[in-house]
Amino acid sequence: MKGTPVFYDTLTGRKKPLRPLAPPKVSMFVCGPTVQSAIHVGHARTFIYFDAFARYLRHLGYDVEFLMNITDVDERVTRAAARTREDPMAYSERMIRSMLADVRSLNIASVSRFEPVSRHFDEAIRQVGVLLDKGFAYEADGWVYFDTTKFTPWGRLSHQSKRDLSLRPLELSPRKRNLNDFALWRPEVLVEGRWKSPWGLGSPGWHIQDTAVTIPILGDRYDVHGGAYELVYPHHEAEIAQAESLTGAKPLVKHWMHTNLLKTDGLKMSKSLGNAVTVKDALRSATADEMRLTFLSIHYRREADFSGLGAARARLRIMKTAAREFGTGGDEGLDMVPFENALNDDFDTPRAVDWAERTLRVASKCSNKGEARATAAPAIEGLRILGVDLLAGP
Repeated sequence: MKGTPVFYDTLTGRKKPLRPLAPPKVSMFVCGPTVQSAIHVGHARTFIYFDAFARYLRHLGYDVEFLMNITDVDERVTRAAARTREDPMAYSERMIRSMLADVRSLNIASVSRFEPVSRHFDEAIRQVGVLLDKGFAYEADGWVYFDTTKFTPWGRLSHQSKRDLSLRPLELSPRKRNLNDFALWRPEVLVEGRWKSPWGLGSPGWHIQDTAVTIPILGDRYDVHGGAYELVYPHHEAEIAQAESLTGAKPLVKHWMHTNLLKTDGLKMSKSLGNAVTVKDALRSATADEMRLTFLSIHYRREADFSGLGAARARLRIMKTAAREFGTGGDEGLDMVPFENALNDDFDTPRAVDWAERTLRVASKCSNKGEARATAAPAIEGLRILGVDLLAGP
């Protein structure tokens, strides 16, 4: 493998070298979307980053197992299905097909496995039962809650004190023992007649759905958990509490990575705020490469404002023109050190893209065609590794 990359870890608040549990394998889980409607460019930002991240790790020689879940059972899905007078599962299956088509259109090709959470509800029920047996959970009027007072590290991932947490209660209900307790089982029949449990008909809580997906597939511990920054609390905090209480294996995840918010007009882009631009709409006026280059030109830990793709379009046009003029003689023996140095330092894609652009400019000034081709080749290969093929497409 070509060196040890170093990335910022949300849990420790510092950069750490990537040291997989069983090298050269890297096991990675990224939270996917809830499919009440089409995915938007806020989702695309996160998915594109982790797609590029997995591609790069494979370039370094790692064997990446990349798992992404899809939340296909949820109150929002049920409400959306009711508006179209469809069965909720039929509706979610249709929306999953739409989501996967959008993923393909964005050239997100590194995911090893997409898992709808509904396939793992039997495992979720089993996990809830174990947490009850171990004393980490309690029943209340058909609900089952995780008792956060039984998990000492609660708040560690989000770097919150007990006072901070007291100001951020979860799921307000008189049934709960503690303000920060969260539901493991909900007696809400979101799909008629489905999911019987020892506590009656209902559905697993949002947080336990992810644990039910990851533990059977990736094991009690895995290497990288990714997702959008707004999921740190309570969602990812809850995943840690559930999994470590359930299995006793610590830490659940060796490396936590989070992309920052995508905003539009200063507000977080989200379906609930009604300001989301769908991937389908964005791709009507832009290419997947333009969208990818837009996001790769902003560091994943910085907030970004979605104000169109004009700058990336112009930049990409210039680089594609240069790349097609010089072509490439293959990728063997290329000097990729500046590119790898940038990405090994907290996946600094803006620096890597800037290097590729500068390299192509230098190539354009070479008087000898062979020298120009040799100069341009590492830049062309570097962007290809990140999912931008300068030699393909219009």
